[in-house]
Amino acid sequence: MRGGVGRLLALGALLLSADPVEAAAPALSGESAMKWVRRQCAFGPRVPGTPAHARCLSAFRSHLDSLGVAYRAHPFKVISPADGRELACTNLIISIRPEARPRLLLGSHWDSRPWADQDPNPQARAKAVLGANDGASSTALLLTLARVLRDNPPPIGVDLVLFDAEDLGRDDKPEEFCLGSQRLASEWVGRLPDWVLVLDMIGAPGAQFGRELYSQRYFPDLSDLIFDLAARRGFAEFNPAVGYAITDDHLPWLRRGVPSALIIGWGDPNWHTLKDTPDRLSSTTLERVGTVVLDLIYGGELAAP
Repeated sequence: MRGGVGRLLALGALLLSADPVEAAAPALSGESAMKWVRRQCAFGPRVPGTPAHARCLSAFRSHLDSLGVAYRAHPFKVISPADGRELACTNLIISIRPEARPRLLLGSHWDSRPWADQDPNPQARAKAVLGANDGASSTALLLTLARVLRDNPPPIGVDLVLFDAEDLGRDDKPEEFCLGSQRLASEWVGRLPDWVLVLDMIGAPGAQFGRELYSQRYFPDLSDLIFDLAARRGFAEFNPAVGYAITDDHLPWLRRGVPSALIIGWGDPNWHTLKDTPDRLSSTTLERVGTVVLDLIYGGELAAP
């Protein structure tokens, strides 16, 4: 992903509810998600066109086959901005209660960045990023959610989408980012999702999740609901007094008129560096984001548009 206008600090403070929410949602284990972070990173950087990328995709398929959940591949090809090569890429769409309406699309990118352009060491900047937080953390949560949702059928339909080719872009060319979500949104067959929620960089200890300003401008109700659910839980990581405009996988859906939001821990000092490794993540942060997502799915507050 790429920062748009940077971080904008708003006036005011987050007011937290004194009483935690009494949620009917099932529980989720942050440590289970951390295991999937480590498993992805064990393949190495998941850059499209590399053996690590192919092996990771195969592991996803094997896991989903073992769960017995419905999923489909959405293959596509892109031209690498780095060297002009044609790259084979794949979005994976995991459908829970495929016939149910309304539907929430939960998205994460699973690829990692081809170069560490933000690394403080200039000699490291040509190396690929492992992407523990930037890619693997949110993907790990979605893979963990697949089992939870299978075992606890939700009241709405849910599509868990693993987007490919999100992080191939050059910093001054935002159109080169989010290629998988751009393709899927433009080629989506049938009725569009009723809502989209994209997760990104959700595993760093001390992360703050602020308001994403593009989605806040056009569809504030979904963003407001997410912060309300987090406040009921007393999760101070969700801070509506912080805002930033981010180019990420929710934007193609916003452009199609779908109410969309982004949960992102923007400001991770290890972003796009070689230090974005599993040992710098927190299972507690992952679990709290997952809890808010489950409250959103099971809480009965998503009204059909």
